[in-house]
This record gives sequence, C-alpha cells and structure tokens, in this order.
Amino acid sequence: MFQSESAYHLPVAVKDVTVLMYNKEQENKMAFESTKSYYSISEVTKIASVPAYLLRYWENFFTELNPSRDTRGNRRYTNRDIAMVLHIKELVYEKGYKLGKASELIKGKPRDTEEDHKTAEILRLQKQMGNDKNRFHTIEERRTLLLREIKLEIEEMLQMLG
Repeated sequence: MFQSESAYHLPVAVKDVTVLMYNKEQENKMAFESTKSYYSISEVTKIASVPAYLLRYWENFFTELNPSRDTRGNRRYTNRDIAMVLHIKELVYEKGYKLGKASELIKGKPRDTEEDHKTAEILRLQKQMGNDKNRFHTIEERRTLLLREIKLEIEEMLQMLG
C-alpha cells in the first residue's frame, strides 16, 4: 500500500506524546509509538502540519485514507491513518506530485518513469530559478552601491571645482 524507497523516521511531539513513523520495509506496516489508539482530526493536523479541511479533502480523494467515526460522527484516526496522511504529504509537498499521481503511487499502479524524471527536472529548475533570482538580487545590490559611490565622488569633485 505504501510506496517508498527509503527508510525514514519522522518524530513529532504532540502533547507529551512522541510519534514515530516507519516505512513499509520495516515490518510491512506503519506504526506509531504511543499509548493512544485513536486521534482526533485536530491532533492529526498538529502531527502532520496540514489543516483539517485538507485532511477532509484527502479523505474524498484517496480511498485508502478512511478514518473510522465515533458515535457522534467525529473522525477517529488510527496510527495507520496518520501514516497514510504523512505519506500523502510527503508525495505532494516534498516530492511535488499532483494528487492524481500521488493516488496512483499509493494504490501501487505502475509508475511512468518519464513523468517522474520530468517532475524531478521541474523541481530542479524551480530551485535553480530561485537561486538565480537571489544571485541577481545580490548583483543588483552591488551595482547600486557602486553607482552611489561614483555619484558621491563626482559630487565631491564638483564641490572642489566650484
């Protein structure tokens, strides 16, 4: 169910509870070290750092994310549900996949490796553009300082002449 090449641990502290996420290669399940069995949507928003409305939207989009409900209709997220939320977040926010592609990856459908390379290339170019923008800003600042110095020297010469 969870597609991931690397082992990772994500420690998150929520109200004196430390939660650790493990990937598929480790015992073929996502487990959290905690004394709680269920979490409310507000607790999951703190653990995953995503807003509640986004969790509710993801429930409609990703059929694998389906928290149970209590008698009052409130969502009850299990450790497995939280692991799924964190996996979706990783695919969408960190790896830059669109929701459709992230859904395919979670469902285990075959990947289009050309699209993966395109996504990686787009992310690399966006990062490079950001670096170029910062570099341009630095060059522009240097140019402005140099022009100010030249202006001051010219004004000093003009005062000496006249």
